[in-house]
Amino acid sequence: MDINPWTVRNAKEEEEAEEVDGNAEASEDAGEAEGVEEIEKVDSNAETVENAEEAEEVTLMDTNAGAVAEGVDRLVEAINSAIATIEDLRRENAELKQQNQALQSDISRLEEERVALCSERDRLQDIYNDNVLLIDNKAEILDKVEAMLQRLNSLNPEKNE
Repeated sequence: MDINPWTVRNAKEEEEAEEVDGNAEASEDAGEAEGVEEIEKVDSNAETVENAEEAEEVTLMDTNAGAVAEGVDRLVEAINSAIATIEDLRRENAELKQQNQALQSDISRLEEERVALCSERDRLQDIYNDNVLLIDNKAEILDKVEAMLQRLNSLNPEKNE
């Protein structure tokens, strides 16, 4: 539970005033001069206490102001740090977007090359399939070509010499 210094001060002043009133009534028989002096003394003490409490309050306010200023400074530092981080992230994001675009461009180019290579492979596969019969029978075909060349050579005896 927080204790308000003003509440404490007011309670003390009331007690002192009641004490002074009690003392003043008791001293009425002894003389009014003493009662007046004590009241002045209590008033003087009350003023001194009030001045001390005001000084303490100013000190607390100065301390609180320092704590608030320190908190504000930390907040400003945190905000500046956050802003710097955001700027770094934006810069990094822009760089990553550029890299992404470059990679997307490379992917498109490579995809076009792949499609072209697939087309070329299919064309060569068709040529191979068309000529596979010739390739499989290559030795037989070479033997037949050689036999024809020999027959032609035998028809023309002049070249053989």
